Amino acid sequence: MLGAKKAVCEKIDVLNKKAIIRKNRITGEMVAGFLNPETGVFEAAMEIDNERDIDEFLDEYDLSIVMISNM
Repeated sequence: MLGAKKAVCEKIDVLNKKAIIRKNRITGEMVAGFLNPETGVFEAAMEIDNERDIDEFLDEYDLSIVMISNM
């Protein structure tokens, strides 16, 4: 069943956090979010299905593509 895409959570406070795109090795599902380097906690911001979603993530959090790491 296809449904409307929804954000995983509300806007995240990104101060001192590292932007990450995680990819599930089994399902291929990708999630963009932020990793707190001190605690190791990952906060999911949105699901990624295509490049347009990555652009939306970058625009929403005022990031550039070089600021994102893969995990």
